[in-house]
Amino acid sequence: MNAIAPGPVETAILHVLSDDWRARKRSELPIGRFGETHEIAPAAVFLASEDASYMVGATIHVNGGDVMA
Repeated sequence: MNAIAPGPVETAILHVLSDDWRARKRSELPIGRFGETHEIAPAAVFLASEDASYMVGATIHVNGGDVMA
């Protein structure tokens, strides 16, 4: 099984978090902004394609440089 590990993405769920949290998190990201859904989708398309047929147990980190522990 493969997985996509997105960083913070500009969706409605981010707007339930405080402005302070969003500003702090944005400043921590090397890319300096939250992702957009259209930037995550290609990873899903790739994993669903024949091009990924030999990938097993992979995690694709589409996260703008956010380090995930």
